[in-house]
Amino acid sequence: DTSRGLVGSEMCIRDSTDPDPLLAEALAHASGSGRAIDLACGRGRHAIALAKAGYEVEAVDISPRALSAARELAQGLEILWQAADLDEFELPEATYAVVCCVDFSDRALTRRMIDSLVPGGILVFSTCPRALSRFSPGPGEITRWFEGLEVLVHREDDRRIEFIGRMR
Repeated sequence: DTSRGLVGSEMCIRDSTDPDPLLAEALAHASGSGRAIDLACGRGRHAIALAKAGYEVEAVDISPRALSAARELAQGLEILWQAADLDEFELPEATYAVVCCVDFSDRALTRRMIDSLVPGGILVFSTCPRALSRFSPGPGEITRWFEGLEVLVHREDDRRIEFIGRMR
């Protein structure tokens, strides 16, 4: 895919309705309540998991088709689904207890994600490495992308980059 920010390798995107295990790991560090947002939510697997965990959830994706599938999978859960381009989407400051961004990578979005966290808020980020997508961080670069957050989890290998950080 040549769209800016989209992860371009099928090896990177997991075609599943189950949330990434990283989200469950992150929620163990989270407050358990408040607002959450799933950015580039696709079919909503993380938004659904966040709603089931008791969060007030917003989910954003550029694809109306993906959002339609997500609504169906959510089976009536209270989630605010929004069709928007993340390049133009306004993230309010100091609003979210959890910000989740999986399989989407855009360096320009990182500061806005950090600023949208409440104190103690958790950021969940996972993508493939630069070797598989030109939009992704290079080796060891992810901690610079999310500088200012307390690093709770940072793992990298040749297939995934995983990061969980907490707003101080």
